[in-house]
Amino acid sequence: MKSSKAKGKAEPVLARLDVSQPRRVIGVAVQIALGVVLVSLAISFPREQMALRLAMLILGGLMFFAAQLTWRATTVGLVLTASGVRDDNGRLLAEMGNVREVSRGAFALKPSHGFSLVLFQGMGFAWVPGLWWRIGKRVGIGGVTPSQPARYMAETIAALVAQRPE
Repeated sequence: MKSSKAKGKAEPVLARLDVSQPRRVIGVAVQIALGVVLVSLAISFPREQMALRLAMLILGGLMFFAAQLTWRATTVGLVLTASGVRDDNGRLLAEMGNVREVSRGAFALKPSHGFSLVLFQGMGFAWVPGLWWRIGKRVGIGGVTPSQPARYMAETIAALVAQRPE
């Protein structure tokens, strides 16, 4: 088993979730394509609609920026240890003691091919495009990740929560 350096000591890695490169490329390509469509629409508007033209140019630029953010953000994977879920850089997504439940049903508020964690206490807003987000008491994990490793990580977290003494 691999180990993660957290808080100065090695912890065994219970599950790992890496980015699927084809999903990463397709996700960024779709964002770039949307940016191209928005910019080309902006150019095709007549000069009388300058406010709409400017708004479309700004949205197109934001899509290019979002594509760059997604490409850079999806270079890391996620690691589950007994203490919590972290990314490869050591950034904490959620502590295991703070996880109340795992939501992964068809109608759950979660990213594509992923799952969400409901926390006891919120940890503030954070967002890594295409990989995870945290809003209030909910953490969404997934997006450009493969579904099987995400399901394994969700089941492992659910098992850890179920084993916890009430």
